[in-house]
Amino acid sequence: MPMSMCSRCKRLYPLGSRCEPCTSAGAKRREQKRKHTRPSAWARGYNSSYAKARSAILAERPLCSLCNLRPATTADHIVPLSRGGTNDQENLRPACGPCNFSRGNRTA
Repeated sequence: MPMSMCSRCKRLYPLGSRCEPCTSAGAKRREQKRKHTRPSAWARGYNSSYAKARSAILAERPLCSLCNLRPATTADHIVPLSRGGTNDQENLRPACGPCNFSRGNRTA
């Protein structure tokens, strides 16, 4: 039977590109990575009600409310969704990307 060398650990084995231990270890790593992926924006609460409120906020106030220097491109949640906030216009304020992303998961 022809023998091949594993592309990962360089052991000899019959046929395929990887030996059985390396194949199962790779599958295990991929499965663990899948478990730790971030939920989609829709699953995190950024749905059509957020999109409508965001559009209204940005049309009303075009400058970032945090730095007052750059144009607002996002709507920042004053109380984050993960801490019980909502997508109501009262809980949103205009923010530029750098200001919004630097805030993280903090309440204002």
